[in-house]
Amino acid sequence: MEMKLNAKKIIEERKVRAWSQQHLADVSAVSLRTIQRVENNGSGSLETLKALASCFELDVTKLFQPEIPLKKNHSKSKIVVLSSMIAAIFSSVLFLVPSTMASDIKIHSDKVTTSKNNDYRVYSNNVEIFLPKTLTYEVLVDSKWETATPEIASGSVKIYLGNSVVFIEKAIITKTEKGTKITTNYAKFTNTD
Repeated sequence: MEMKLNAKKIIEERKVRAWSQQHLADVSAVSLRTIQRVENNGSGSLETLKALASCFELDVTKLFQPEIPLKKNHSKSKIVVLSSMIAAIFSSVLFLVPSTMASDIKIHSDKVTTSKNNDYRVYSNNVEIFLPKTLTYEVLVDSKWETATPEIASGSVKIYLGNSVVFIEKAIITKTEKGTKITTNYAKFTNTD
């Protein structure tokens, strides 16, 4: 009957004694192949368990694989629930430009303020804006940013998106394969309608 053995403990006990796998096989009267299997995947018979425990002068219970408590599965579900809650929080913080472009532009920030008449939004603190390559937009950058399309550039930016204009102060602009990522601490989206 195969059982789960604590391979880590067996390897540790063998190495503490400075024994090779072959030496352990000889001392325990277990084949080298069995020692390798036990150390690789922790499977072995009751006889193997008894032989190894005897060699190491340990109680057989010390060489059993510690059982994974059911609590771990419970922890997994806690992680899933926590992840869902975090996603919900971020999605509530995530505001997108008007509905015509909502599926294209992604904006993340720590703080969002919307005007009373909903004609602009101010994003502040750790703002990340992603403009996909498929989106048509015009970018005007201050004179401090060279126009030789560098991979990374910085400066103040104004982006024209159909019915909206985005004003960004001190932006770090990074071009990626999928589009343009803009990082800043302040961005203002204004509707031009």
